[in-house]
Amino acid sequence: MRNYFIILLVLTLTVIYTTGCEKQMVDSVMDVVDQPDVPSKDDPEAYAVALVQSAIDLYKSDGKDAVISYHNDPANIDGQWYVFITDENDIFIAHAQSPHLIDQDLKVLPGIDRLDLGAEIAMATEEGKWTDYLWPNPETNKLEQKRTWSIRYDGYLFASGYYVPWKPDPATPPVVSKEDPAAYTHAIVLEAIARYEYTGKEATATYYNDKTNIDGQWYVFITDENDHFVAHAPRPDFIGTDLKDVEWLDEDVERHDGSTLGTKIAMASVTGDWIDYLWPNPESGVTELKRTWAIRHDGYLFGSGYYISTETQ
Repeated sequence: MRNYFIILLVLTLTVIYTTGCEKQMVDSVMDVVDQPDVPSKDDPEAYAVALVQSAIDLYKSDGKDAVISYHNDPANIDGQWYVFITDENDIFIAHAQSPHLIDQDLKVLPGIDRLDLGAEIAMATEEGKWTDYLWPNPETNKLEQKRTWSIRYDGYLFASGYYVPWKPDPATPPVVSKEDPAAYTHAIVLEAIARYEYTGKEATATYYNDKTNIDGQWYVFITDENDHFVAHAPRPDFIGTDLKDVEWLDEDVERHDGSTLGTKIAMASVTGDWIDYLWPNPESGVTELKRTWAIRHDGYLFGSGYYISTETQ
């Protein structure tokens, strides 16, 4: 009798296996296993980490070319969300939001609130790191605080981040020494943008049209969305005129290329640009080489600069 039941059990198992019922049983078990939940954008920190991990997973499954192609496609920008990637040497290979960065070195990418931003992000290891900094939000065209998660995998750097509204207080600007004129120029321009966000455009224009707010060689000029000056303390005659109509000085022929000086400055991007030209120094009264940093924020252009004595060039 005992042998009969053993034989019956063996036959039953054989029937289950050969009819495919075993696979059906396995599938039914898998169906009840909960898959990991995709983090909600309401938890932006977790969502950024998951977005970066999805890029790494695509790299693992489909290879380098596939992940580069995907994250260079503007169609895969989801509002404020996108992934950028660099190779083992920190050279950008994917950045749909800023394609002009492709083939450039992340380490030399200047920041807006600090000049060594790219080098800081590039310090990411296989453990990953967060970096906080000011950057333009593509959805608002305004500077906001950005938190970026970057992590190394197979030598490559994968990163993404999210924005937090910037709540600046112009009464507490960053402490930056004039001994570093480039950093100081960034700081006073950001202070002007902070004032714009804090007090509005009319109060900001009034403040920077006041000659008492000229700090030696430093002053801030501002134009509206149409590039018309709304603030320029050393040259009040510029108010209401078009920045693009400002010409190069006659002696500055080496920088002429058919466009006006003002057109060059008006081309400043939402991440800021430097331009060099000759201009009268209000502190010395002498025409000197000026380095101006200008940046777009909310459509407005904010700029300032510093002078390099022609005697020291």
